[in-house]
Amino acid sequence: MGTIDIITALTKTFIIILPGYILQKMGFLTREHTEGMSSIITHITYPCLVITAMQMEFSMEVLNNCKYVVLIFMCVIAVAMILSKIISKIVKLPKSKSGLLAFMLVFGNTGFIGLPVLNGLFGHEAVFYGALCDASYDVFMFTVGVTLVRSAAAGAEKEKITQTLKGILNPCFFGVVIGLSLYVLKIDLPDIIGGPVQSIGAITSPLAMMVVGSHLANIKFRELFTDKYVYLVCASKLLIAPLIALTLVKLLIGTGSLLATVIVMQAAMPVAMCAVIFSEQYKADVQFSTKGVLLTTLLCIVTIPLFAILLQHI
Repeated sequence: MGTIDIITALTKTFIIILPGYILQKMGFLTREHTEGMSSIITHITYPCLVITAMQMEFSMEVLNNCKYVVLIFMCVIAVAMILSKIISKIVKLPKSKSGLLAFMLVFGNTGFIGLPVLNGLFGHEAVFYGALCDASYDVFMFTVGVTLVRSAAAGAEKEKITQTLKGILNPCFFGVVIGLSLYVLKIDLPDIIGGPVQSIGAITSPLAMMVVGSHLANIKFRELFTDKYVYLVCASKLLIAPLIALTLVKLLIGTGSLLATVIVMQAAMPVAMCAVIFSEQYKADVQFSTKGVLLTTLLCIVTIPLFAILLQHI
């Protein structure tokens, strides 16, 4: 895929942000609406998108690549967490923000934004690998990630094991399990089932981007650009994290493959929306996490094409 094709595909994807932004500003899209849309994405459309993406011809090479996805992402998470601690000490980041910085450096929006972008750029096989990246993130996000956010919150209650398991065993995770099982067992869904599943999965991207647009409409841009620590989040998540992934990919599997491209692109995604959700739940700095999510979402329109182009020339 050429540079112009990459920019065009990303532009088409992110233009869908505008209706959500405009409808929110006009008062036609409320918080209750966006919460409902997010619930529909999480529980229905996203799992269908993943299952559809994995309905492809079986390949032992593709299945073998799955282990590299999990291995490299575990390494990315480990390195990013260590690096976030170092950065926090160097810039003397307040304790209320250090845990959130670690979370936002490690965990990106690999589902709502990552999969639609990969689908638009590279097609179903890329979504297959991308879904595995997202599943790996989910397992760590609802365990290690929650701990990081709680460390930045004052007086947070201890996480119960049942709550942790409930977080991991979510519909998105089950979508990956079902899709991967069908793939390994070489089961093709009959058209009467596969057709509707594909149609439902196809609306994931429009809904997700409209939700992002509605969140952008709820923050004053002056406040968004005046927090110096938010720029640290942006540099860490949009530049440092994908560079870590690129280095690990180059060392372990080499560049030039679709697998390598997907891993780096997923690492380049903006901060996960769960940063805000967890901050609200555990009484951490919600404003800081909201700014991190929104500003990285805005700036990734520039940084994602840069990494996509870089991967085409190395």
